[in-house]
Amino acid sequence: MCADRKVAGRRLKKWRMSQFRVFDAALVRFSGPRHPFVPLTAFDEQLTSLPSLLDFTHTMYHVLIAAFLLLTVTEPAHAGQRQDIFRHAKAATVLIVGVNDAAHSISLGSGFFVDASGLLVTNAHVIEESARLYVYVLDREIYADPDVVAVDPDLDLAVLRIPNTWADPLALAADPTPEGTEVIAVGYPRITDILQLGFALHASTIPAMVSGLVQGPSRTNGRVVDFLQTAGLLNSGNSGGPLVRTDSGEVAAMVVTTVPYLERAKDPDGVAIGSVMMKSGISYSIPAPAIRQWLATNHLSPSPFPLAQAQQPLSNMAESEANRSFATGYLLQTIAMALHGDADLLKLAIRHYCVAAELRPDAPSIVRNLGLAYASLEQWDKALQAYSKALALAPDDPELLTDAAVAQQRSGRAEGAAALYQAALNTVDSAAEKERVHSKMRGAITHLKSAIPVDQVGRPNSDSAK
Repeated sequence: MCADRKVAGRRLKKWRMSQFRVFDAALVRFSGPRHPFVPLTAFDEQLTSLPSLLDFTHTMYHVLIAAFLLLTVTEPAHAGQRQDIFRHAKAATVLIVGVNDAAHSISLGSGFFVDASGLLVTNAHVIEESARLYVYVLDREIYADPDVVAVDPDLDLAVLRIPNTWADPLALAADPTPEGTEVIAVGYPRITDILQLGFALHASTIPAMVSGLVQGPSRTNGRVVDFLQTAGLLNSGNSGGPLVRTDSGEVAAMVVTTVPYLERAKDPDGVAIGSVMMKSGISYSIPAPAIRQWLATNHLSPSPFPLAQAQQPLSNMAESEANRSFATGYLLQTIAMALHGDADLLKLAIRHYCVAAELRPDAPSIVRNLGLAYASLEQWDKALQAYSKALALAPDDPELLTDAAVAQQRSGRAEGAAALYQAALNTVDSAAEKERVHSKMRGAITHLKSAIPVDQVGRPNSDSAK
């Protein structure tokens, strides 16, 4: 009997070693397409004893541990990739502001970089009928008067270029995006409402789902063209922004229009009192392949793989937040001045300028714009305080000297205005620059409420004109 027990013990030990070898092989190949676990039937004969049951439990314990580790490793990796796609999409999307001075109107839309050299695309209707254009990059940098490279009113496409050396462009998808693909609409929807709530300038991402390709009329000629239909609550301000695939980071399309509808408003008694414009959640966008084809037709095909991707210059947190606050104030001030000097928007602009000035007290442009905002509200003493701080940092800036002179003049300080006015003329050489100084002072005189001698302030003598 002892011999039988020894033989049984050796068999059991040999079986255990074989099962651990099977488990080790399964653990190594766990993430492969096939899982070479031993079938349960292979254990049937061995489960009749308690040691065999313990060995099986031990093996399954290790399998479960391996599965848990695989899940915990792959899930954060997927989440990290998704976060990178969102960050990249927002960094490549810009705010475009168009100002029509004659009509006192503002156009707000989005756009996105398609080339590292600063080439960006947007909708034609975003920039049309605008005398001045501004491009806001990363919510912190402002580019005035970008180059308008190409405009197609019929396809509602436009290309701008700014002198940006580190733009991180988005790739335009070469093929149509399949139905059911998850996308995000990146842009600046309802940005004026957001700013009036006191928030700083920032891009927004809105989830949407691709419903498929549909045909519709082109914008001006009514030609039949393809559109990508999506379901998602997009708003005005998304126009020109990208629809980015969440699985690949490619641009599926450019947002162009949403479908509104009128909803009857009723009082508590159910009586109709009017109509309210609502969003249906249905939007249409220009497919990325159509944008690629249009760019190629205009010889503007972006390089998909730049040889040396430029990097955004690094800045500290305080400087970054100061630039964001300044850009927010500048945008509010631009809108306010286009809307006949809206006082509420100017006060919001001042608030953001003050935040920026606290974070970057060494930047004369910030306190100068703070002074301009105070001047627009005719708070001349506060304007002069801001100009004085700016002049301490940039004493030879002719524009700043002229602004300070105007504030002195409007507040009734004729001698101080004359001194600053002369200093501004002494810092410029060309006739065009001198005329700009004169023009600004003449404009200030026409708004004067108290009489100031024109010979002293408004009209240069022969020496100062030289």
